[in-house]
Amino acid sequence: MSRPQITVLTDPVPIGLYFPVEVAKHMLRKVKRWLKPLPHYMVSSYRGHPAVTRSLVEGLAKINASANYNPRSLDEIGEAVVILSGVPALKQAIKLKRKGYIKTILAGPNLVELPSDYEGLISSKEVDLCVTPCEWTNKLYEEICPELIGRCVAWPAGVNTSYWKPNRTSQRNTILIYEKQRKGPVGPIEPYKNWLLAQGYKVEIIKCGEYTASGFLNALEQTQLMIGFVIDESQGLAWAEAWSADVPTLIWRNTENSNRGISYATSTAPYLSKNTGLFFDDFEDFKIVFEQWKFMKDSFHPRQWVLENMSDEVCARLMCQLGIGP
Repeated sequence: MSRPQITVLTDPVPIGLYFPVEVAKHMLRKVKRWLKPLPHYMVSSYRGHPAVTRSLVEGLAKINASANYNPRSLDEIGEAVVILSGVPALKQAIKLKRKGYIKTILAGPNLVELPSDYEGLISSKEVDLCVTPCEWTNKLYEEICPELIGRCVAWPAGVNTSYWKPNRTSQRNTILIYEKQRKGPVGPIEPYKNWLLAQGYKVEIIKCGEYTASGFLNALEQTQLMIGFVIDESQGLAWAEAWSADVPTLIWRNTENSNRGISYATSTAPYLSKNTGLFFDDFEDFKIVFEQWKFMKDSFHPRQWVLENMSDEVCARLMCQLGIGP
């Protein structure tokens, strides 16, 4: 069997000294799942960030790329390797590149929180490209690790547009408020809900981590607009899923955040565009922007934007271009 052009890794290839370690980790994961089963909607065959891994692996299959995922032997590893997550997998890939088994290493976007983690492993000279979810993350990484300047590339994971699609027979008569938070509430949601109710709209609130994919899709099928709250966002897959279902978004704008004492410029929706929605700054600004949305309804084309810019297929092609050229 010929080697693929590109290999996606989230775990080390179980060879040599890695074999007993990976077998033991696999068994421990099985025991853990047996003792404390996950809810069925959280179970995934993909490692790392399941949505990101799924998008790339399935996207590569959809475009018939020469690719594989987590191979079991050395002769199945492609010359270009994408380590989406898993520091042990990156450490192994660096060793394999030094020995000539790998030509190109693309590392990220779910490997580290900051590029200085793990003694700056992601900035190793063997890493050809450090993959991040968006441009503001690129800038942050390059500020923290100047040795990454010129090696950071923004790559968004795609969405399955065959699943996240509008139901044209549904009555879109609700406004959906989506709250994604990391360190407590972004802010009080009730004023927004109450104002919308007073305007005669039906309102549904959904919180990150408290829904199934089918539940979110069902909510999107019933809504004409989603309002999003988050402190910062490196990509916004939930936003993209809404756009794919042809739902525009109004997103609370935040431009600064801090992590471990490091302040940085950020965004709450780095891929928001004139086709997918608008930002608002606070409650008073929200009321103004909401009226703009009502007036501009027909100018938004979120699903078309996703089909052209953020489907599994589009994002897989972009990764191939990064890893193996046009």
